[in-house]
Amino acid sequence: MRDDRDKRFSSALRQLVQGEFGMQPLSVDELAKLSQHYSLLCAWNQRINLTRITEPEESARMHYAESLFGKAFVGDSKKVLDIGSGAGFPGVPLAVVCPALRVTALEVNQKKSLFLKETKDALHLSNFYVSTARVEDFPIEDHDLLASRALDRSGQLLPAVIDRMVSGQSAMLYTTAQVLEALIARLPHHYVVEAHPIPSSDTRLIAMIRR
Repeated sequence: MRDDRDKRFSSALRQLVQGEFGMQPLSVDELAKLSQHYSLLCAWNQRINLTRITEPEESARMHYAESLFGKAFVGDSKKVLDIGSGAGFPGVPLAVVCPALRVTALEVNQKKSLFLKETKDALHLSNFYVSTARVEDFPIEDHDLLASRALDRSGQLLPAVIDRMVSGQSAMLYTTAQVLEALIARLPHHYVVEAHPIPSSDTRLIAMIRR
């Protein structure tokens, strides 16, 4: 049962990356690591609530392919802060396919942080770090790019993050047009905003906000 689930996930992710999302094919090692993360996620999700989405094909699309889509907007960034990382999205997929990128997963929940630390060890991700802290208490200015998929808390979380951005810093937000519209309404004029629709989605997009 588990083997069948993992095979379905790997097959779905490989096809999504090369097909609908139009990205470079994953290497054998990259696909193996992402599949291992998925397997860990499913096992841990039986004990703690990491995600409601665990079905192989849906997880491959919503969690992994969408996270990987963000690679196109990383640019010259060297250090990424994944705010409210949860189960590791987009941080883990980005760390897997961008080995030169230093990715820090910021997660205040202790149990989720333990999962992320086990992920780091199991996948041997030397460029992936975990910090258990509130974003309000964390030095976000040390990172080139701030990333977040924490949609359930975006209304409270994102404005506080945007307000603390420093000159030259960017934010990559996996969000919806409705949330982005509310954010834009309160942004000062010196912020630049771009919206990039996520393939095969009518509602989700990646918003790039630069100061």
